[in-house]
Amino acid sequence: MNTHAQNNDVKAGPPAPALPQDKTQALHALMKATQDLITMAEKEAQVLAQNDMLGFAILQDEKNVFVERYSQLSSEFRARMNSFRGVDKALLGKLETLQDSLSEKSKANNDLVFKIYERAKAKTQTTLLTAQELGQQSNIRFDAPEPQIQEDAR
Repeated sequence: MNTHAQNNDVKAGPPAPALPQDKTQALHALMKATQDLITMAEKEAQVLAQNDMLGFAILQDEKNVFVERYSQLSSEFRARMNSFRGVDKALLGKLETLQDSLSEKSKANNDLVFKIYERAKAKTQTTLLTAQELGQQSNIRFDAPEPQIQEDAR
Protein backbone atom coordinates (compact mmCIF):
# COMPACT_ATOMS: atom_id res chain seq x y z
CA MET A 1 0.00 0.00 0.00
CA ASN A 2 1.27 3.49 -0.82
CA THR A 3 2.28 5.29 2.38
CA HIS A 4 1.96 8.64 0.64
CA ALA A 5 -1.70 7.95 -0.02
CA GLN A 6 -2.14 6.87 3.59
CA ASN A 7 -0.66 10.12 4.83
CA ASN A 8 -3.03 12.10 2.65
CA ASP A 9 -6.02 10.31 4.15
CA VAL A 10 -5.19 11.46 7.67
CA LYS A 11 -6.87 14.78 8.34
CA ALA A 12 -5.02 17.17 10.57
CA GLY A 13 -7.47 18.58 13.03
CA PRO A 14 -6.90 21.43 15.43
CA PRO A 15 -4.09 20.89 17.91
CA ALA A 16 -5.02 19.25 21.17
CA PRO A 17 -5.69 21.77 23.92
CA ALA A 18 -2.62 22.50 26.00
CA LEU A 19 -4.61 23.91 28.90
CA PRO A 20 -6.07 21.23 31.21
CA GLN A 21 -9.86 21.13 31.49
CA ASP A 22 -9.70 21.34 35.29
CA LYS A 23 -9.76 25.05 36.13
CA THR A 24 -7.27 24.88 38.99
CA GLN A 25 -4.84 22.77 36.96
CA ALA A 26 -5.30 25.15 34.03
CA LEU A 27 -4.39 28.15 36.18
CA HIS A 28 -1.34 26.33 37.54
CA ALA A 29 -0.23 25.47 33.99
CA LEU A 30 -0.57 29.11 32.92
CA MET A 31 1.26 30.28 36.06
CA LYS A 32 4.10 27.82 35.33
CA ALA A 33 4.38 29.05 31.74
CA THR A 34 4.41 32.65 32.98
CA GLN A 35 7.08 31.86 35.59
CA ASP A 36 9.20 30.15 32.90
CA LEU A 37 9.10 33.36 30.85
CA ILE A 38 9.97 35.45 33.92
CA THR A 39 12.99 33.21 34.52
CA MET A 40 13.97 33.61 30.88
CA ALA A 41 13.61 37.40 31.13
CA GLU A 42 15.90 37.36 34.17
CA LYS A 43 18.52 35.37 32.22
CA GLU A 44 18.20 37.86 29.38
CA ALA A 45 18.69 40.76 31.78
CA GLN A 46 21.91 39.17 33.05
CA VAL A 47 23.42 38.70 29.59
CA LEU A 48 22.30 42.18 28.54
CA ALA A 49 23.90 43.70 31.64
CA GLN A 50 27.12 41.92 30.68
CA ASN A 51 26.70 43.13 27.08
CA ASP A 52 26.91 39.48 26.00
CA MET A 53 25.18 39.64 22.63
CA LEU A 54 26.13 36.06 21.73
CA GLY A 55 24.57 34.80 24.96
CA PHE A 56 21.50 36.93 24.28
CA ALA A 57 21.16 35.52 20.76
CA ILE A 58 21.47 31.96 22.05
CA LEU A 59 18.74 32.58 24.64
CA GLN A 60 16.33 33.68 21.91
CA ASP A 61 15.92 30.14 20.56
CA GLU A 62 15.16 28.81 24.02
CA LYS A 63 12.83 31.72 24.72
CA ASN A 64 10.83 31.05 21.55
CA VAL A 65 9.83 27.63 22.90
CA PHE A 66 8.54 29.23 26.12
CA VAL A 67 6.78 32.02 24.24
CA GLU A 68 4.97 29.59 21.95
CA ARG A 69 3.78 27.53 24.93
CA TYR A 70 2.68 30.63 26.84
CA SER A 71 0.88 31.99 23.77
CA GLN A 72 -1.04 28.77 23.27
CA LEU A 73 -2.01 28.52 26.95
CA SER A 74 -3.01 32.17 27.27
CA SER A 75 -5.04 31.98 24.06
CA GLU A 76 -6.93 28.98 25.40
CA PHE A 77 -7.37 30.76 28.74
CA ARG A 78 -8.89 33.81 27.04
CA ALA A 79 -11.20 31.56 25.01
CA ARG A 80 -12.42 29.95 28.25
CA MET A 81 -12.37 33.12 30.35
CA ASN A 82 -16.01 32.87 31.41
CA SER A 83 -15.48 29.40 32.85
CA PHE A 84 -12.83 30.77 35.25
CA ARG A 85 -15.17 33.24 36.97
CA GLY A 86 -15.86 31.02 40.00
CA VAL A 87 -12.27 29.89 40.53
CA ASP A 88 -10.20 30.66 43.64
CA LYS A 89 -9.55 34.44 43.65
CA ALA A 90 -6.12 33.90 45.25
CA LEU A 91 -5.00 31.85 42.23
CA LEU A 92 -6.27 34.47 39.83
CA GLY A 93 -4.47 37.13 41.88
CA LYS A 94 -1.22 35.17 41.77
CA LEU A 95 -1.55 34.75 38.00
CA GLU A 96 -2.14 38.49 37.62
CA THR A 97 0.91 39.26 39.79
CA LEU A 98 3.08 36.93 37.69
CA GLN A 99 1.85 38.50 34.47
CA ASP A 100 2.55 42.00 35.82
CA SER A 101 6.07 40.88 36.75
CA LEU A 102 6.59 39.40 33.30
CA SER A 103 5.42 42.63 31.70
CA GLU A 104 7.79 44.73 33.82
CA LYS A 105 10.80 42.49 33.14
CA SER A 106 10.06 42.34 29.42
CA LYS A 107 9.76 46.13 29.23
CA ALA A 108 13.03 46.58 31.14
CA ASN A 109 14.80 44.16 28.78
CA ASN A 110 13.37 45.90 25.74
CA ASP A 111 14.65 49.21 27.10
CA LEU A 112 18.13 47.68 27.57
CA VAL A 113 18.12 46.27 24.04
CA PHE A 114 17.13 49.70 22.69
CA LYS A 115 19.97 51.39 24.63
CA ILE A 116 22.49 48.84 23.34
CA TYR A 117 21.21 49.39 19.81
CA GLU A 118 21.50 53.17 20.17
CA ARG A 119 25.07 52.88 21.52
CA ALA A 120 26.07 50.57 18.67
CA LYS A 121 24.46 52.89 16.14
CA ALA A 122 26.30 55.92 17.60
CA LYS A 123 29.64 54.07 17.59
CA THR A 124 29.13 52.98 13.99
CA GLN A 125 28.25 56.51 12.92
CA THR A 126 31.28 57.95 14.76
CA THR A 127 33.56 55.37 13.15
CA LEU A 128 32.20 56.12 9.68
CA LEU A 129 32.64 59.88 10.19
CA THR A 130 36.19 59.39 11.44
CA ALA A 131 37.04 57.22 8.44
CA GLN A 132 35.55 59.81 6.13
CA GLU A 133 37.56 62.62 7.77
CA LEU A 134 40.77 60.61 7.55
CA GLY A 135 40.07 59.88 3.91
CA GLN A 136 39.62 63.59 3.17
CA GLN A 137 42.81 64.58 5.02
CA SER A 138 45.10 61.99 3.49
CA ASN A 139 46.21 61.60 -0.07
CA ILE A 140 45.91 57.99 -0.87
CA ARG A 141 48.02 56.92 -3.81
CA PHE A 142 47.22 53.83 -5.72
CA ASP A 143 50.13 52.61 -7.78
CA ALA A 144 49.16 51.38 -11.20
CA PRO A 145 49.76 47.66 -11.50
CA GLU A 146 52.52 46.55 -13.77
CA PRO A 147 51.21 45.36 -17.11
CA GLN A 148 51.07 41.61 -17.41
CA ILE A 149 52.65 40.22 -20.53
CA GLN A 150 51.05 37.10 -21.77
CA GLU A 151 53.12 34.82 -23.87
CA ASP A 152 51.57 33.16 -26.81
CA ALA A 153 51.94 29.44 -26.11
CA ARG A 154 51.44 28.12 -29.64
